[in-house]
Amino acid sequence: MLPLMSKIKTYILICLTLFYSSYAYAKSLSNEKEDYFCLPKDISNGFGCNWKSSSRTLGEEHQIKIVSKDEGHPVKDGNLSLRFEVRPGECGGKFDGSIDEATGEANNDCDRVESGASERAELKTKPFKRGESWYSWSIYIPEGQEIFNPGSLKIGQFHSTIQKYIQQSHWEHNDGKYTFINPVCGFDCKGKSINIIGKWTDIVINVNWSENDKGFYHVWADGKMIYDYEGPTLYEKKNKAYLKLGIYRGFLNKLWKENRDGGISVVYFDDIKYAKNLKKLNLNYELDKEVKYTDEELKEINKANNKLSDEQEKVKKYYLSFIIKKIAKKFNEDEIKIENWVYLKTDHLPWKEDFYKITSRKELSKLEKFLIEEANKEF
Repeated sequence: MLPLMSKIKTYILICLTLFYSSYAYAKSLSNEKEDYFCLPKDISNGFGCNWKSSSRTLGEEHQIKIVSKDEGHPVKDGNLSLRFEVRPGECGGKFDGSIDEATGEANNDCDRVESGASERAELKTKPFKRGESWYSWSIYIPEGQEIFNPGSLKIGQFHSTIQKYIQQSHWEHNDGKYTFINPVCGFDCKGKSINIIGKWTDIVINVNWSENDKGFYHVWADGKMIYDYEGPTLYEKKNKAYLKLGIYRGFLNKLWKENRDGGISVVYFDDIKYAKNLKKLNLNYELDKEVKYTDEELKEINKANNKLSDEQEKVKKYYLSFIIKKIAKKFNEDEIKIENWVYLKTDHLPWKEDFYKITSRKELSKLEKFLIEEANKEF
C-alpha cells in the first residue's frame, strides 16, 4: 500500500496531466511569423509542420489562438479549435512612410488606396505541388457580427506565389453567407452561397492545380456539392497555390465612407485536413456527385444570367416606353401601372441572349402587337 504522501503526489500528477492536456495549446499564434510550425492533431492533419502567421497579421495576442472546449469555446471534435479575431484598426505592415515595391503603395494595410485598406489575422501554408489535392475543414462563425458590405470579408483563400496576381480562389462572407469564388475564371464564377452562422459547417475542396483545362474544382458543404468547375485553377505555369486560413477584411475605405468600421470579426476552424486523395481525408459522410438547385435558386440564377448591361437596359427602356405610352393611352390606364405590367409580361424573354434580335424593328412590332392583345384581355 502506497504511503499517503505518494498518493497525494500521484493525484497531483494526474490532475496536472489532465490540466495541461486541455490547456497546453491555449496560446496565441499571432506572432509566429518566422518559422513554420505544426498545429496540434486535435485541430489539423495532413499539412505537417507547414504553418506560419501571415507577415501582415498585426500580431496582437487575441488575433490567432488555439482555444479549448474547457474554456467555453466552440469545438467541432476533440477539445481544441483554432480561433481568429480582427478588431478595427488592426492593420499590419510598416508605418515608416516606406513604399511597397510590388504595388507602389504604402507599405502597410491601413494606408493602401488602389488595392484598398485592409485588416487581417491569417495563418498560411507552404505552396502546394501541382496536380490533384483534397482539403477539408469545419468552420463556425458566431452570431451577432456586422455585415461587411460594401467591403470584402474573405475567410479562407488559396493565394498565388506570384505577387502580381490576386488570390486563385477565396471564400467571401461580406453578405453574411459563405461563397466560394474563383477569380482565375472570373469574379462571376462562384458556388452556391451557404449559411454558416451559429453552427459548424463541413467544407471539402477537391482541386487539380493547373494553368490549363485539366484543372478543376469540386466543392462541398456538409456533403452537398456547391461548385463544379473545369478549367484553369492557376494563373500561369510557374504559379503555385498556398492556403491562407483566417480573416481578411478588405476595401475598408468603402466602410469608412459610411462612417463604419466593420465591428469585430470572429471565426473558428477545426478538423483542418489535407490529403492527395479522398480516402485519406477520412470523412464520415458521403459527398454528392452534382450540384442540386431548388426552384427558387434556379429562378435567381436565370435572373442573374439574363441581366443586361447598363447600356442595354437604357435601350430596352427606351423602346418599351413607346409601347407603354400607346397601351396606357389606348386603355386609359396609369402609365406607371402599365409600365410594371409590361415589364412583367416581357420578363421571360431572353433579353441578354437575343438582345439585338428582340430590339430589331420587326421583333418590336411583333412584341407591341402581342402586348396590345394581352392588354385587351386584361384592361
